Amino acid sequence: MAIDASDILAVTKKVTQKWTKARKAEERGSRSRYSRQYIYSDRINFTEIADEIIPAGYDHASGGGQYTVSMRQMYYACREAFKEKADREIEAAYFSQTLLRQYLNRNPEATATWKITADPRGTLTIPNTAHEVRVPCGTLAIEAHLRYASTHINPLVAPSLMPIEWPSLEEGTRYQAVLYIEKEGFEPLLNEARIAERFDLAILSCKGQSVVAARQFVDHVCRVDGGVPLFVVHDFDKAGFEISKRLTSVSDWAEEQDRVAYRFENEINVTDLGLRLADIKKYDLASERCKFKGRRDWNSDKFCTAEEEAFLRSGKRVELNAFTSPQFIEWLEGHLTKRLPSRLIPDDEALEAAYRRALVVAEINRAIEAASDDAIEHAIEAAIPKTLRRKLKAAMKESGGAWDTALYAIARKQGLSHDED
Repeated sequence: MAIDASDILAVTKKVTQKWTKARKAEERGSRSRYSRQYIYSDRINFTEIADEIIPAGYDHASGGGQYTVSMRQMYYACREAFKEKADREIEAAYFSQTLLRQYLNRNPEATATWKITADPRGTLTIPNTAHEVRVPCGTLAIEAHLRYASTHINPLVAPSLMPIEWPSLEEGTRYQAVLYIEKEGFEPLLNEARIAERFDLAILSCKGQSVVAARQFVDHVCRVDGGVPLFVVHDFDKAGFEISKRLTSVSDWAEEQDRVAYRFENEINVTDLGLRLADIKKYDLASERCKFKGRRDWNSDKFCTAEEEAFLRSGKRVELNAFTSPQFIEWLEGHLTKRLPSRLIPDDEALEAAYRRALVVAEINRAIEAASDDAIEHAIEAAIPKTLRRKLKAAMKESGGAWDTALYAIARKQGLSHDED
């Protein structure tokens, strides 16, 4: 019996249809090809070993749960274990966005107390408050805001006393040095260790190169004559040294190209804390591959040793995130303790003015405390006006303010009427 060629074509087309589809997908991109190669290989999938590696990585990076860790720190804490067991590198984005997220979702009870943060991606603002409220859109910041916002309010508490803190925000009276960090993800860790409070520091951070506002700030408050010291913390890479250099001076390239964004008026009292190669060796920090692109834009004698430059030109870099949280705090505290051995006490002129103000505040606060009991008793006994809602709507329409400020105006009038009676 003769077989028609069209019949053969129909059968083979049906059989090879799925293979053809997969093959075309491989031609369009490498992911499908790698997927097929993996199915028929004996290599270990990252997901197969994640449950073994991630808990140990968190315990190491956080110091047994003592400190918050960033996702980037988690990546460094787990990277070598994945490489050893899977015999290949794991990408940071895949680890943070897929593998770690999947592990947290699968183990909600075991990881309920873990403190892992990602860099804030935006800002929440709250209107009509007594002071500006801007909350970074990071996990810890939003959680803290929600806890504070839902705190039960006791309406009959003593009015706020005058603040006892000296109101100045100037250098030398509110802080004795400025700490600049080239990335923003360390804020929760610094807060937990109370670095700013214990060392009387102003902390400034930017993502990547400093903005004009940051340079203007350090130009004013960290000047050599009359300012406070500036300490710079950055990754150990070419960009890190350039970030440190550009925070306090103008580059030759910017001058040549007429691209100067800010011209400094003062010489800056600056110390580059690092990372440095000695720190990397001391803490055995993991490096990663990179390309040393472009010309070097710093003075090696001042900013980078010959050995450090050779390390960078060899195609390696080390991030601050390679520190575990306890290591980072230990490293930073070591530098700050050496350079700021005592707490801030302002000069005699500021100290005298602050003392006289403290006498005034103490007297006023005693008077407020004495008057509070009578005011609270009057508020408890006061009758709520039946037309309060209507009066409030009218007051808001007239003033254009929020409901609570309008309500205060109504209560103030009621209080004055009571005093006249």
